Amino acid sequence: MKNRNKILGLFMVITAFLSCNEQLVDNFENKYSEVQVFSTEEGTETAVNGMYAQLQGYDYYGSRTRLLLWPHSGKYNSSQGANDDANQLVAANTNINLDKLWRGIWQTINQINIVIVNAEGSGLANENTTLGQAYFLRGVVYFDLVRIFGEVPIRLTPTTKDDIHIAKSSKEELYNLIISDLKKAADLLPDRGEYIAGRPLKYAANAYLAKVYVTLAGTNDATSLPSGFNTVTESEITVTSISNFWEEAKKELDFVINNGGYELTPTFADLWTQDSRNTSESIFELQYGHTGAVRTNDIIRDVVLKGYPGIIPDGANTFGRIRPNKEMFSDHIIQYSGNDYTGQDFITAGKASDVITLDDAVADPRINETYLYNNYTSTVNGKNQNLFPRINKGNQAYPGLAKYKDLTYDGTTTIKNIILLRYAEVLLLRAEVENEINGPSSAYTYVNKVLKRARTTATGTTLQPADWDATSVPTQEEFRYRIMKERQYELNGEGHEWFDMRRRGLDYFQNEIDHHNAAVSFYSSEGNKDFIFSNIETQMTLPIPLAELSGNNLINE
Repeated sequence: MKNRNKILGLFMVITAFLSCNEQLVDNFENKYSEVQVFSTEEGTETAVNGMYAQLQGYDYYGSRTRLLLWPHSGKYNSSQGANDDANQLVAANTNINLDKLWRGIWQTINQINIVIVNAEGSGLANENTTLGQAYFLRGVVYFDLVRIFGEVPIRLTPTTKDDIHIAKSSKEELYNLIISDLKKAADLLPDRGEYIAGRPLKYAANAYLAKVYVTLAGTNDATSLPSGFNTVTESEITVTSISNFWEEAKKELDFVINNGGYELTPTFADLWTQDSRNTSESIFELQYGHTGAVRTNDIIRDVVLKGYPGIIPDGANTFGRIRPNKEMFSDHIIQYSGNDYTGQDFITAGKASDVITLDDAVADPRINETYLYNNYTSTVNGKNQNLFPRINKGNQAYPGLAKYKDLTYDGTTTIKNIILLRYAEVLLLRAEVENEINGPSSAYTYVNKVLKRARTTATGTTLQPADWDATSVPTQEEFRYRIMKERQYELNGEGHEWFDMRRRGLDYFQNEIDHHNAAVSFYSSEGNKDFIFSNIETQMTLPIPLAELSGNNLINE
């Protein structure tokens, strides 16, 4: 273990960052370390660990994606002052979280490229497994980049001082790279039982390919897009032959469903116990634990309400600064609580009588597993703390997230993993794809598998969420709308909202924002921590950070 840690330390030095303008330049003086790392299977495996360490570090999935993308999705509110612009859907290119996320992403790509360049042709027994993971991660990271920023540079080799300045590549070039990398990964990644538990299998690459195709298909089918928002058509994908993105997504999803061996956990609650890690449902999950004294995963501090009993140790220091918007909770209650809200667009809030009471034999169990609401007695000061919908204005007038529980949380590290992709999403995607190809009649079966699991509890079954059928969701258009809502109910707090809000085009984004704005008006909370969003056409992507524009002479956004 000591040797392994030494190698990892050397490997991390390889990509030491020299300055703002040279953030991707590797230190030439440590090249010998690179040779040492990749000369053995153990060293190569440690280099693989280095890729994951960058991906799940604080400046990428550990925190920055959450701090920036969740409030900028239009679905969450953040109390972090550094995010005021993102919170109002007017993200500036000077936002510190934007700058740090950009750096974290490119650091990750550089680590991946070092692995690819050195592992190819090594002849080591773990060459294929190493390359499979590297290509998979590079495909995932570039998929993030092109969706978040649009056109960005393509870097396929470790960066040196000679190629700091590099122009942006087109979306067509980026998506060809993403598809190529994911296809390589699907061929090279191990199958079940062939590698370390918790690492992605080959089916993860197929599932991500499906997400790529669904994103491209949805954007191409959108009724409206911002000016200058370029799409990528099937004919522009040259790394493989594609006639229809929806059909291609169907093929990849069916391969995962029929061959991957994934299963929904028996209950939704099984996903969110303190010790739930790498369940039968997990397809791609980032691994964390109580190692070291550095905050790499801030999920507990970011989303868990301070002093909420039974979720974190009494007195633990959390911020709970990122919370779902009021309408997210209201929509789920109206849709699946079993209470009668006929004629109401939103639940009422702001009075003692507005607390939500659920019948455990009727209501969707996901509501209580996802949200903290009404009020609680703080373990910090013993005082009552009101939440939405008991109150409708102010810092606390939001629901909290209940999914992330860790009574071992020590204020710095957590045992909670971050799930990037799970089997329920595959089934929801398959339902979405089937509806687009053949209409809703043959799509119900996929979404109903998710709904059946949602109804199942440790003690029986509830009435909600009821199965979909030709009476409840009769048309292709209604199914299209409802499946996106179902993703919110099932996947809330798992990092999909920013991408989902935009992948169906500007009209879908605008409709969701209009719904938010109507909620703010309904609750009279504008200017009291809530915002009315406008001019959202400019917020379909994020700007490239000013630091990059200043340091890269070939980019001038």
